[in-house]
Amino acid sequence: MGESCNYHSGAHSVWHCQPCHRGYCTDCVPGAADNYYKSTPKCVLCNQRLSNVGASNKAQPFWQMAPFFFRYGLAAGPLSISAIAAVAALAMTGLGLISIVVIVAVTALVIRYNLLVIEQLARGQLQAPTYGDAQDGRSWAMLGKVIGMILIAGGAGVLMAGLGEGAVQVYSIALSLLAPAAMIVLALEHSLRAAANPLKLLQFTLIIGWPYWLLWLSTSAVSAAPGYLLPIVAERLPEWMLLPVFGFATSYFSIVTSAMMGYICLTRQQKLGVSAVIDDEEFLEEKEFERRKALADARILLRESRGEEARKKLVTALRQHPSDIALNDRYYRLLLAIDDKKALRELGPHLLERFVNLGQAHKAAELYLTHSATQGAPVIDKSLLRHQLAEALYHQHQFKPALALINNLHKSDPDYTRLDTAYLLLAKIYMDGFNRTDNSRKLLTFVLQKFPNSRVTGEARQLLKILAAEAPATA
Repeated sequence: MGESCNYHSGAHSVWHCQPCHRGYCTDCVPGAADNYYKSTPKCVLCNQRLSNVGASNKAQPFWQMAPFFFRYGLAAGPLSISAIAAVAALAMTGLGLISIVVIVAVTALVIRYNLLVIEQLARGQLQAPTYGDAQDGRSWAMLGKVIGMILIAGGAGVLMAGLGEGAVQVYSIALSLLAPAAMIVLALEHSLRAAANPLKLLQFTLIIGWPYWLLWLSTSAVSAAPGYLLPIVAERLPEWMLLPVFGFATSYFSIVTSAMMGYICLTRQQKLGVSAVIDDEEFLEEKEFERRKALADARILLRESRGEEARKKLVTALRQHPSDIALNDRYYRLLLAIDDKKALRELGPHLLERFVNLGQAHKAAELYLTHSATQGAPVIDKSLLRHQLAEALYHQHQFKPALALINNLHKSDPDYTRLDTAYLLLAKIYMDGFNRTDNSRKLLTFVLQKFPNSRVTGEARQLLKILAAEAPATA
């Protein structure tokens, strides 16, 4: 259901640029937030800061997540809170007036934990908070705000009573419908004023859209579960266990409903303006980050027809990493894409030679073919490079361009020190690529006569034997 990356259609966006209306995946914005200044990457197109939308883009639709919500309440943190509620329910039966304090304290803890669940899930943190996370000193403040919400709702109800029974019924329905929104707004903004503002709550429901009403139905059903559960177990459990079971169940199902509320916010994270939890697992060392960032930026800029900017990015990175294969490859392909004939004429052979020297002759051959297909074959002046490219092309079964490179090498450079291996390669090209066994036989014989002490004479003799054995069959 998430937004796709604008430059990798098969990947979800992790970052979004509002001014450019562009989504970027982790290939487009490599590394972690801490790789960037102020822990926020900027859009390569407009230089504005990006917002993280990774968690919301990966979120499944709310209606598919029922098993997750009920498992969520069974994690270590939620179970700790529910266990405390159960123990408190058991202990307070013999505490007299102190039981009131216990009830209020546990209620404050449960409310704080539920609001924390909403807040963290809305930000994309799918792991349930621990018991310790709820001990942040806000429990009593949050309880006070919830009580304030109840008092405001009750006061409004009294006012509505003066308008007649119909007004009270309408108000009761509206109160029930907006109750989840009020809890969510309180969890996200920590503001009683915002949570008690009917216009704010209505705006929230409009942002969520129709899934909000599915949330309301789901939370209403789950919240009612303890009331249906207690009569069922009452006949099967000792009387002293009823309050602990009820306390545990009430806490558990409240956490489940809070998980639902938090998750619905996660699916609308960007529209709600919720700051996302950013995953820093892919933090890159400085040099690796620089090269990957240059590759990514150049790709995006080239796709947006900003070739010169892409070129500057790559040139800067190549100064720091002149032997990096990916950077050199991207730079060569960029020159082809922007049709810079002068640069291709001057730098093309140099870049091909660099690939060969880096042990990437196959990559040099691949780029040579791409260059030939789009711009015509580049002019290669160095005999050794011609030879090496021809050999790589031969191994890729690209016999015609290999022949064009190696043929007549002896004429253009009669002093070339590896003519023996060049003749042998030419013989193999004729034999394997064109079935010109006559040419191959002549070349192999010439190698044996001209270079009797060469290290390739053994292979030349072997090939002549093969040709001789095949001759009767073809005759």
